[in-house]
Amino acid sequence: MNANEFNKYYWYKTELQEICRRYHLPTYGTKYELTLYITALLEGKAVDQIKPVRISRRSKKRLNASDITVSTPILDSGFSLNNEARKFFCRYYDLDKFSFTKSMGIKMREIEKSNDKKATVQDLIQAYENKESSYQSRSEEEKTYQWNNFVKDFRQDPNSTNFKSPMKVAAILWKHVKNSDSDKTYNMNLIRQHYDEIKSYLKE
Repeated sequence: MNANEFNKYYWYKTELQEICRRYHLPTYGTKYELTLYITALLEGKAVDQIKPVRISRRSKKRLNASDITVSTPILDSGFSLNNEARKFFCRYYDLDKFSFTKSMGIKMREIEKSNDKKATVQDLIQAYENKESSYQSRSEEEKTYQWNNFVKDFRQDPNSTNFKSPMKVAAILWKHVKNSDSDKTYNMNLIRQHYDEIKSYLKE
């Protein structure tokens, strides 16, 4: 398989990590980063020349929510985007539930990549609150979130409202796209092409 063929198919992160382990490539990173390593190998680059985009520089110790403040360093402190951090942000924003955003994840990776030891939780707060920033654009990395983008585009198609279980319909259509060598994107022709499979989900 060459690089072009490899990039036509959808791969789960666990599959990418397994490929990286098998060929002694870096195994830490996002799907986008793991794909870069494998693509480089398939394009003929030697394994010893394929260096990790970033390495995990977070401390192995873990902070409790009560220990986290806006001035807590991201690196070497035990901070992580885990349940304890979620509790901190719930308390900070006075919310019952808090969900990390893509912008926060991207900011965390930037901090790791640059080994920015001055970065604090305040930087994540700024990333979270700046929802319309460039963090929210469909970057090259975000293109690896193919299933999420597929569902989003399907739900934006007015035809999706004709189904009583749109997520089940999306999953059926995605199965065909995922197992093909076509682009991993949604288009309304998929409904017509696989109508017999999904017609039972039509609203009465």
